Amino acid sequence: MMTTSFIMLTITGVWSFLVYLVFGLICAGIAKAIMPGKDPGGFWVTALIGIVGAYLGAYMRTILGISHDGEVSFFSPFDWMFSILGALILLFIWKKFLAPMFNK
Repeated sequence: MMTTSFIMLTITGVWSFLVYLVFGLICAGIAKAIMPGKDPGGFWVTALIGIVGAYLGAYMRTILGISHDGEVSFFSPFDWMFSILGALILLFIWKKFLAPMFNK
């Protein structure tokens, strides 16, 4: 039998993932605009990089002690800056190091 706290934790986890998904997709587009060029992998790889970049940005904020509650907020400039920075870091790593290995 499921407890109420487990159900709320599951709903919170799903909602958190959806917020990171939308936030990451937006950040992927911004990161791609900042770092243009041929992007091996197309939309799906860029979208995945943006989503993971949003998580990376949240982790960087937490490490630096800037995180307010561990979640992203559309109204926080720090959330935007760090999420875009995370996406840029991953996009750079993808373009310079990982993508050339897949193009052989």
